[in-house]
Formats: sequence, C-alpha cells, structure tokens
Amino acid sequence: MPRKVVGIVLGLLVLFCRSADSGEAAGSGFGLRHAGEERSFLSAYIRYSAQGSRDLLGLPVSPSMPERELARLENRLREELRGLAAEEPVVEAFRRVLLVEEGFTYDKSPGEPENYLLETVVSRKRGNCLGLSMLYLALAERLGVPFRGVYVPSHCFVRLEGTAGRRNVEFSDGGANWDDERYRREFRVAPGRPYLVSLSGDGMLGVFLKSLGAGYSRRGRDADALRIYDEAARRYPGLPDVHYNAGVSLHKLGRLEEAAARYRLAIALDPEMPAPRENLGILLARNGRYAEAIEEGRRAVELEPRNAEARGSLASTYCGCGRFEEGIREFRMAVELEPRNARARAGLAQAYYAMGSYREAATECDRAEALGCRFEPSMLKALGRFRDSRGVPP
Repeated sequence: MPRKVVGIVLGLLVLFCRSADSGEAAGSGFGLRHAGEERSFLSAYIRYSAQGSRDLLGLPVSPSMPERELARLENRLREELRGLAAEEPVVEAFRRVLLVEEGFTYDKSPGEPENYLLETVVSRKRGNCLGLSMLYLALAERLGVPFRGVYVPSHCFVRLEGTAGRRNVEFSDGGANWDDERYRREFRVAPGRPYLVSLSGDGMLGVFLKSLGAGYSRRGRDADALRIYDEAARRYPGLPDVHYNAGVSLHKLGRLEEAAARYRLAIALDPEMPAPRENLGILLARNGRYAEAIEEGRRAVELEPRNAEARGSLASTYCGCGRFEEGIREFRMAVELEPRNARARAGLAQAYYAMGSYREAATECDRAEALGCRFEPSMLKALGRFRDSRGVPP
C-alpha cells in the first residue's frame, strides 16, 4: 500500500504522497463442507481479484482458471483431512500439502499485486502474507475448516480457531506457529490497539480491498482507489488503514478537508498509528495551523523515532513557521538515519540557506545534488563561492 505524504518547506509546504458458519458433511471428518454449498467469501474474492488482475496487471482473466485450481487443491486437502478430528493435524495437513508438496512460497514484497491477486498467486505458486492468507481462507471456506484471517499493522496471517484453542500460521516462517505475544513484540501491538483479532470473512475482504485500492493508487487511479476503499470500509469499518489510505488518495486529488477527516478517523481508531498523524500535520501546516501541526508531527516521531521521513516532515513544519534551528535538528537526525535520503538532504540545505549559514548550506547542497536533487538557480548562485568545486560525497 502508499507510505506517507512528506513536505520539505521553506515559507510554504510542498506536498506529495509517500503511500462464517461452517456446515458439516456427516461422516466426512473435520467439518468438511459439501462442494456445492454457498461460498460468499470466495465468490467475492474471485470477483475482486479478477477485476484487479485486469486493471493492474493487464491480464485476460478467465474466472474458471482459479476456480479449477482451487477445486484441485480442495480435492487434495479433502482426502488429507478426511477423518481428522484434532486441530494440530489439520494445520499440518494444510502446511504439508500447500507449502511443501505444492510448493507455494512466501514473497515479502508487500506492494506487488502479483503477490496477492488470486490468479497470479495460484499460477506462480507465490504470494505475500495477504496472498497466502487469502488462499488458505478460500480453501478453508470450501472445506469447512475454521481458519480465520488476522491483521496486525502491515501484515496478516491465518489462525485456526479450534475447540482446543488457537493455532496461528505464520507464512514468513514456513507456516510456523507464532504465539500472539510474538506478534505483539514484532509489530508493536500494545494492549488496546485494534489488531490481533480473528476476523470474519467480510473483515478479511476489507483487508484485501485496502491493499487492492493501494495498487490502484500507485498507478495514479485514485478515484478508482477511493471506490474500493469505500467498499473495504463497508466490510471492515474498524480497520484504520482503510481510512488512512483513503486520506492519501483524497490528499493526492486535492480534496484536503476530506483527507484530513479520514486521517482523523484513522487516528481515532488507532491513536498509536504514526502515518496519519504525519500527514495530518502536513495538512495543518499548509493551513498555517503550526502549533497543531507540530503536535501531530512530534507524536508521529515519538511513535516511530527511526522513521527518517516522519522526521523530515516535522522538520519541514518547523521551517515553515520560521523555527529553523529545530527544523535543522530534525533534518540532521533524518539524514543520520538515512544518509541517502534526498528529500531530507535537500531540506537541510534549504534550512541552512534560510538561516544564512551558507557554508553549511553549500556542503549539504553538494550532497543533495549528488543524490539527484535540483535547486533554484538563485540559491545556487548565492552559494557559488562557498561550494567546493570538487564536490562532497553523499
């Protein structure tokens, strides 16, 4: 999905986006469902995925292809599950058939549609956490196995909700069982944050749609992305990422009041989510509401202190209201975290220039230009005699 909106400003802010019930078949084992029963989750997933494959990948999609492959995998699993009554062997059967024998592999790339759209996941036998989770859930629905999707910030997995308790399946670790406490540590899920719950089919479709919408947004189709986010929010209104993503698309379309409202909604759902605070701070600074902007920017940095872009945004806000020393401090911390962050380098050069620290500005200007940045000719002319003609390594 787009990460954030970052502004490097002196005097004015430049904006850009960083971006069910299981029926049982008598005598068939672990709650296996008859093949002909209604599959609302699966039918919706196939429909949305097919549209995404056409629009984002340009693929001529035949709905029968993924259906045939799912039916084949279902039949393989059905034989393995027949007669099983305990949860652990069921989890192991899914892992062995899908991840070992069929060879489905984990790809950590989050933003590539090929890794979560059904057609390419089943044809390439590769998916990210979302793609493999949706595959498990589609097959679980067909078989009546009580897997549920679970979402944590920027990651998802599946969980078997059995009579003997829960069993999580972590695809980045070969289908290993991670306990909830490990997810809390790895993804900074403090008590009270709206994550780590077992989701309904609608909820997991909401997670899928927020990622699908981000795929449209990355291709500049933000009006289409907003329609998808609306559907995601209808299915999972409590997912903060949906409202943050919608805010980014509204921001890119220039609908700034609506964007601010969606950022605020994301913050209300998860006060510890830094991205909407950063973007809201940029919007507030644009409107001259610097005290509020700085408050949001500081909170974003507190929540994610090693995020160079968040520090760059806060630095830009400081500079926008004339607090250049504080802006320089934040820009310097940003380039310490990411020495090749071109935006932070350019912002630092401009901040030094605005303060009249021309020698420091010239040094940072050289470093920023080495990273591909361009500056106003008037600034370059003023710094000309301070610049080292040999250049300064980035």
